[in-house]
Amino acid sequence: MQEYKINKISQIDKSQLSDFYKKTYHKRYKSLTNNWHWWYRVGYSKFEPLIISVDNKVIGQAGVQPIDLNILESKVTAIYFVDFAILPQYQHKGFGKILTREWMKICPNQISFCNNQSLIIFKKLGWKNNLSTKRLVRPINALKFLPLTRKFKFNFINQTLRHFIKKKYNRDTLINPYNINDNFKIIHDSFKTKIKIQNNHEFAEIIRDEKWLHWRLMECPYKKDIFFFEFNNNFAIVHIYKVENIRRLNILFTYSTERPLENELLIQIINWAINNDIDLVWAINSNIKYDNTFPKIFSKSINFASWSSDAKISEILKKGLLDPQGIDSDIDSSLYVE
Repeated sequence: MQEYKINKISQIDKSQLSDFYKKTYHKRYKSLTNNWHWWYRVGYSKFEPLIISVDNKVIGQAGVQPIDLNILESKVTAIYFVDFAILPQYQHKGFGKILTREWMKICPNQISFCNNQSLIIFKKLGWKNNLSTKRLVRPINALKFLPLTRKFKFNFINQTLRHFIKKKYNRDTLINPYNINDNFKIIHDSFKTKIKIQNNHEFAEIIRDEKWLHWRLMECPYKKDIFFFEFNNNFAIVHIYKVENIRRLNILFTYSTERPLENELLIQIINWAINNDIDLVWAINSNIKYDNTFPKIFSKSINFASWSSDAKISEILKKGLLDPQGIDSDIDSSLYVE
């Protein structure tokens, strides 16, 4: 094996990072190069992403997002394993396993939403996984996602399909979103008064407090595209953006007092999306049933993997998180493109 060196990300030259990101995250490389301090929450704790280099060239990264969890009514420090990548020409040579081992030394509690390739490495190192978390999509302009139809404008067919979707989700009263950049106090006050730790002993729960809210939203470089819907004391935070001619509404976070009300909130959001030229609505779901709001055929399971040096914490983490959302980990990383 070639000689390698592992450093914290803060020790790496920006140009080297940019070159690596350009090869591994082509659509996101500008955003990652300019905003990795925010994305990896550097400064919140002592934890930082690790970079592996060969001949003074970055060949891989093990990204980190520090997070606090509520487990058995105790605050537990953990890290999300995110943006794990090794350059193709250095794969299958043991560098991924080496980097993962070093990364696992950072913190005793680790979680990740990962792809199958990463999961193979994790399992060899004793990680547990489950598939209870789902990625959900509700296409609105369905023909936009078919390669053939992108070359032609089937406006009549598209309008017909939209008509049937609109009829299904139509509501007499329309709710409209607040832009979070201009109305943060509204979101902050609503969040502060409503979000409570659930103290569920079966699952681990992310502690989403005011510090978390400020980091994830107000410090977000793309907050101009983040909006807030409120309906009957329930609310949702969404990100609206356009990429590759597809206008998306990603539901990042929802809060609901009752499941039927949450379903109604989501229907209201879809109704708004239909009337505002959104092509698809996206969400993450684990423990809450969305009924027919998101058809099952547009549902995909996501690997949730975890590891802990504490046997009791490990048993709880392997069941998954109490309420994972689109705003957690790097699930919504496709949003951050430039």
